[in-house]
Amino acid sequence: MSARNRKRARMEEESEDEYEASSSAPSQRIKVLDSVMTQDWDAEEIDRNVKCICRYVMSCEYKKKIIRREDLTKLLSDGCKKMLPSILDKAKNRLRNIFGFEITELPSMKEKANQSQTQKAASTQQTQHNGQDTQQIPPSQTVKKSTGPSSGTFVLRSILKEEYRTPEIIERSTKEYQLTGILYVILGLIFIGGQSMTSADLNGHLNRLNVKKSIIGIEDINTREALISEFMKDNYIKRSKMPDADTEDPQFIYTWGPRAMVEVGHAGIAAFLLSFFGNDIEPEQRADLENKMWKQSG
Repeated sequence: MSARNRKRARMEEESEDEYEASSSAPSQRIKVLDSVMTQDWDAEEIDRNVKCICRYVMSCEYKKKIIRREDLTKLLSDGCKKMLPSILDKAKNRLRNIFGFEITELPSMKEKANQSQTQKAASTQQTQHNGQDTQQIPPSQTVKKSTGPSSGTFVLRSILKEEYRTPEIIERSTKEYQLTGILYVILGLIFIGGQSMTSADLNGHLNRLNVKKSIIGIEDINTREALISEFMKDNYIKRSKMPDADTEDPQFIYTWGPRAMVEVGHAGIAAFLLSFFGNDIEPEQRADLENKMWKQSG
């Protein structure tokens, strides 16, 4: 083969290689483009579900409605239902950093039927003392995460610092202030009453505090029973019927509800009770009073 023919053959081979490379490039570019678009779509879909979770839990908190895991799953699109844990984590991060809220699981309040009072007290002792090392932390931030069985129910809990909870920043209704004040007093009475209180004892305390059977001054609430029912509906208080009561009227035992455990906590209510003494007592007296309060509660 002459030199001219060899040169022509080499040029034809190079031309074929360039054609094959140019013909395969568009398909490769399409594959890369499809991959990028799929990733963008997935990120957009996940973000849409995160926003949906945030809107739902904030609406539930406004209505004091319990958030259930199965309801969160129903909110997700079909492609994201198996991704609830990761989407919930993203929603928690957004709620915490933007809105100052935290999704907190409610503790399971079920107890063994044969559990003695001593065992019940022992089981709550650790919860009571978990928050004692906190310093000037708002009541809603003193509770620790439950270590018991999962309840599958959640609430939205404020994690704003105390300096941001002023009336100038957070506007609340008069009714909300009234209910919160009475609720904290009732929770405090139950707390220092050994974690539970009979209806007779509770009514006696409320009578002395001038919270009578008929109530005047609270919007849409005219009776003490309606007031207690409001707290029970929002899961701040639990009421159990006393068996073998010696009276004609039914008697009940009141205990803390799961929302009170999460939003207030034992250490929070202890700090609330101590706040009534102000700065009029010495630190040693305050410490002694606090110790007696914990012993009384247990």
